[in-house]
Amino acid sequence: MKLKLYLLCIPLLFLLASCTNSENNLPKAKDGVLVLSNDNFSANNKIPLNGEWEFFWEELLNESDIKERTKKMNPPNINVPSYWEDSVYTAHGYGTYYLKVILPVDKVGNTLAITTVNQGTSYTLTVDGERIAANGYAGNSKETSIPEYSDRLVYFTPRDREINIVLHVSNFTHKFGGAFNPVYIGTPEKVMYSHNIQLATSMFIIGGILIMGVYEIFIYLFRRKEKVFLYFGLINIVIAIYSLFKMPYYYNKIFTEVPWIWGHRIEIISIYLLFLLYLLLGKSMYPKEMKKTPVLIGVIISLVCIVLTLVSQPSFYSSLLEYVFIILGIYMIYNLYVVLLAYRRKRPTALVNLIAIMVFFASVVNDVFASLNFIESLPFVTIGFFFYVLIQSINLSREFALKLNEAEELSFDLKKLNLSLDEKIKDRTEELNQKNEELERLTLLDGLTGIYNRRYFEEHLTIYFEEARLSTKLLAVLMIDVDNFKLYNDQKGHVAGDHLLINLAQLLNDLCIPNSFVARYGGEEFSIVLMDYSVQEIIQFAENVRLAVEEEKYEQSSNSTYITISIGVSSTENHSFVHKEELVKRADQALYASKSNGKNQVTFL
Repeated sequence: MKLKLYLLCIPLLFLLASCTNSENNLPKAKDGVLVLSNDNFSANNKIPLNGEWEFFWEELLNESDIKERTKKMNPPNINVPSYWEDSVYTAHGYGTYYLKVILPVDKVGNTLAITTVNQGTSYTLTVDGERIAANGYAGNSKETSIPEYSDRLVYFTPRDREINIVLHVSNFTHKFGGAFNPVYIGTPEKVMYSHNIQLATSMFIIGGILIMGVYEIFIYLFRRKEKVFLYFGLINIVIAIYSLFKMPYYYNKIFTEVPWIWGHRIEIISIYLLFLLYLLLGKSMYPKEMKKTPVLIGVIISLVCIVLTLVSQPSFYSSLLEYVFIILGIYMIYNLYVVLLAYRRKRPTALVNLIAIMVFFASVVNDVFASLNFIESLPFVTIGFFFYVLIQSINLSREFALKLNEAEELSFDLKKLNLSLDEKIKDRTEELNQKNEELERLTLLDGLTGIYNRRYFEEHLTIYFEEARLSTKLLAVLMIDVDNFKLYNDQKGHVAGDHLLINLAQLLNDLCIPNSFVARYGGEEFSIVLMDYSVQEIIQFAENVRLAVEEEKYEQSSNSTYITISIGVSSTENHSFVHKEELVKRADQALYASKSNGKNQVTFL
């Protein structure tokens, strides 16, 4: 008997152990700045951007506005995550959060991922001026704001170590407002892995609860006198529904057209339904210990609250829920009294039921206090529900001596669910591997022009240089610069300048001959690497490139002048280069000579 009691206590110990917060050693933002290291990325699947963000209350500012503002004054800070009630003493309004993140050098130019669940009740997230994520629409009034809850996983590529994150948040409908959920950053592989594991685990738990609920209802259909199976089956189904509609709001992946307010209402209504069904379940299990009057009062309260939630606004029914939680607490104590009384009277299911209730109540109390911002904790209610359902299923099975074939059917269903989840995880893993390969390819391409980038140039020039050093093959580098590009930008604008660079990159790529490649070296500068060509062939190729650009007649200004390029060329012939950097430096010196001697020419050194 003691051994069984210890085994049943394992879920409760699991919940308590899970309360350990592994994020205490992570860096925190200070005065709107967060510095991250390579160790942070390697040691964590995703890094929370927690700490002090700069905060502008009742203003929706962009990055440039914020930087202008900070030149004149030091803006106040606000902790993220936190509720507005703790800082500006109101839940309704709007504001701008700003955080400067300093990345490790090797993260520049590599794709990163940002993910968050939701902010109350709408937000827009921009990185370096580019909007990458949003939930609903963050406006400056109730009429211009669109509330929505949903998790987001997006990608971006930093172009510098310093990235600027701007978060607009507005709330005019809910009782709680502000950026009260963490924003996470990490590598795409690790964030996607964490996301998939969480999704697979949650779906496994929700699917297991749902299957057990359907199983219990089928038992009731064959044994109509045993209403305990009906109530317990309905509890399982409502728990599964609640788990879909609570954070992180998996229902958005299935029912994409459900409005935010109805998703939120279903979440709240599920709590009242669980309260109602649990009272009926307790009355069915212990009819002599649980009195009719408390059950009737509880059922009436639940039905009234459900109706009010359906017809009222979030600010009202969210406040109502706080008061109902007090009533729920009283009923929890009453239910414990009933179960203890049943145990004292030696009811066969009382002891196991008591353990199940402890697990269930521990997870619910944790999440209730967390939702009311009384404590900081991870959500455990789904896990608590799962263990509660599991323990109660065993409990009811023992009491009513289910047939062996019924137990085997449950085992078969759960095994089938496990297999299907394994297949899903396998498919997701294969999909992740494909995306990783695609991400690796994208890291070698220039984001603007689509040709190879500086990283590809450095890596492959190293390979070519070693091959040339160990053989008799000649290696040549052409450094190409657009003449008067700044003037072109000033006269025609940066958008036109980007189009010019795209066209030039495509032209250079088309002109490449075998055993050569072109890469964007930086800004308006390009580089072409050629292998196994004579000096005469290299110089002729460079001259052909220069003429091709000249003949394209990219108009530079209104006085009918056209875009030209200057080229510097260097080769391993007659030079005993030890390092590839010496070859690049010689080509760069040749380019400088072309520029100094009047531009639009080829210089070979």
